[in-house]
Amino acid sequence: MSGGPALALLARLGEAASWSGKVRDYEPDPWGYLRRKLESTEEPLRALRLARFEAARDGLLRELAEPFLKPGALLDHKEAFEPLLAPADFADLSFHLSPGIEPAARRAGAAEILAHARPRTSFDIERLPPERRPKDWEKLVAQLHDRLGLPALAAILARRERTPFRLAMTARRVRRQLAEYLAVTRHEHGARDELTPFVLTRLEALVAALLRFLR
Repeated sequence: MSGGPALALLARLGEAASWSGKVRDYEPDPWGYLRRKLESTEEPLRALRLARFEAARDGLLRELAEPFLKPGALLDHKEAFEPLLAPADFADLSFHLSPGIEPAARRAGAAEILAHARPRTSFDIERLPPERRPKDWEKLVAQLHDRLGLPALAAILARRERTPFRLAMTARRVRRQLAEYLAVTRHEHGARDELTPFVLTRLEALVAALLRFLR
């Protein structure tokens, strides 16, 4: 999926990674500014997830209406929906995409589930109590947490009082790490207007790791 939501998401992340003179003219709090910009990625991320969900839904129902399915089609559709749906919705959909289901019942069952299912974002996962978050999600966030050097920054902050100056210096380090990581979303002509599922999931985990640190 390309276009508006992806570009809007990358624009918000780019703003979070910058601290220009224009921003400093009206924003006195670099720590709070960084946190708010990362929080503002929720809207374009939700729009992007919804667009991908709708494309996956329409593609699945269209293919299920065909007389024959291509080899491996059901597995491909499962893989497309797994990062988009909550575990319960994905389990229900997977049942109807089992090979042994009668074609008409499969399409009707999938259509009914997808009519009520809603794509979830990393913000939805992060609002769950820690014990209810998926283990693979927690592992990925922890990896990004380490990749950004946040444990070392947290240890430095813990040594003395968190003064505005020390928070500003830490925010600068975080912005530098964020900008470096965002290089994966760029090419020689500027920002990419398409994000693969692999890259998108890691950007979500990146934002989650940073917001845990900043909050």
